[in-house]
Amino acid sequence: MRIAFLGIKGLPSKGGAERVVEAIVERMEGEHELTVYCNNRYTPKDAEVPGVRLIRIPTLKGKHLQPISLLIFSALHASFFGNYDLVHLHNMEACFVLPFLLPRYKVIATAHGQPYKVDKWSGLAKMFMRLTEYFYIFLPHIHTSVSYPFAQYCEKKYKKKVHYIPNGVDILSPEKPERPDKRNRLNRLNRLDRPDYILFSAGRIIPSKGCHLLLKAFADLKTDMKLIVVGDVATERGYDRELQRLADDRVTFIPFIESKTELSSLIQDALLFVFPSTLEAMSMMLLEVAALEVPVICSDIPENTEVLGEHALYFKSGDITDLTNKLRWALEHIETMREIAHAAQENVKQNFPWDEIVKEYEQVYQKTAIRA
Repeated sequence: MRIAFLGIKGLPSKGGAERVVEAIVERMEGEHELTVYCNNRYTPKDAEVPGVRLIRIPTLKGKHLQPISLLIFSALHASFFGNYDLVHLHNMEACFVLPFLLPRYKVIATAHGQPYKVDKWSGLAKMFMRLTEYFYIFLPHIHTSVSYPFAQYCEKKYKKKVHYIPNGVDILSPEKPERPDKRNRLNRLNRLDRPDYILFSAGRIIPSKGCHLLLKAFADLKTDMKLIVVGDVATERGYDRELQRLADDRVTFIPFIESKTELSSLIQDALLFVFPSTLEAMSMMLLEVAALEVPVICSDIPENTEVLGEHALYFKSGDITDLTNKLRWALEHIETMREIAHAAQENVKQNFPWDEIVKEYEQVYQKTAIRA
């Protein structure tokens, strides 16, 4: 089949829906003709993905104009110059371009959350994104969602079948790869002078990721342990300044780490990983931390509990006092946390391997291709 992917920023991925597309094309390379539409500001000129054609689309400048122009220009290119058997459109907010695509193509639309709930958007942008939910529900040939709660919501509200296909993880070999000594590696990065630390990480740190909640809870924790915050902090509405104000001298901020190996090593060496998001679809980071057998403390939103079940320590979402208490308990019962982490690792290995999940996508592609 000839399959085009639209709706993401591009490849190589840095997170989010890009990670999903990357996982799909890596496993389908050689079996299908694969094309990924990319923002030329995101995908470097020399970037290559084996077996995948990357079409770099020029975009307009501006926070809102850049993603909108990428989607419109990609859809127009696919409509007038493309030759595909089907199009896989990612992100619900991208579905406003469906009228450009549907006259020529069968389309699968995948939702990666409800964007109108994200803090960074203006009221007008959120209204537009709410409208795209109707495009997502009523126009594509097949809809999928990485979030089980959102799939249930759609079926209950709109009486439409939404296929739940979760995000996944790469299953690691039983033997951990050789890694540099933790203390020396962290010192080389000029980050820390202590081997034990609590970790928070996100590709882009926006308010819904809950980093400010963690910093407030950590401030009330009597410990000399370090807290590392990894990711690019959003500057909208002064959120970066707020985080700096909340952080004490035990907190170290590290920009987004592009190397997956380096980030995985940093995660794997953490004593605890804290995931305080107030809004998610299905976090890839949460799955990957669990796969690395690192103890997790996370908010009790349904999107988290659906993934890890009883294999994490939960705090009431948005409750700083409860988060402080759970941090304190975890540090006092670290062996119990490690036992929970081992069970979490077995859970994600069994239920969320990328190889099996990509097979589900391929079945959807086959079903869509033969659909009348």
